[in-house]
Amino acid sequence: MASVPDDVRRFVLTSIPSVPYLEAALLLHRRPDTASSAADVARALYLAEAKARELLEALAAAGIAQAQPGAEVRYRYAPRDASLATAVDRLAQAYAADLVGVARLIHDSTLRSAQRFADAFRLRKDT
Repeated sequence: MASVPDDVRRFVLTSIPSVPYLEAALLLHRRPDTASSAADVARALYLAEAKARELLEALAAAGIAQAQPGAEVRYRYAPRDASLATAVDRLAQAYAADLVGVARLIHDSTLRSAQRFADAFRLRKDT
């Protein structure tokens, strides 16, 4: 099993909230000249169309994708700058080399965030 490179690890921990988000980003990345609808992404990733739309909107807000208005809004891979394009390229390479490692990193990060949130509300017994 390959190790997730440090730059990819940082990008995942700061910018990739979930595996479906990652999969949607990489789907667009693989087809930069194709504009995809929420229905297209939903079919490709086996998601509900509403969830796919939510992911595409989040990718657009993050500067990874660009919405193309029309009768049906479509999204295409369009990183806002070269450094983001490089980060997504590196993520795609790392995911191809170590799918489990990258997915585990995302899941572990999500679990840690949830635990910190829960800990913030834990009642502490005064001693």
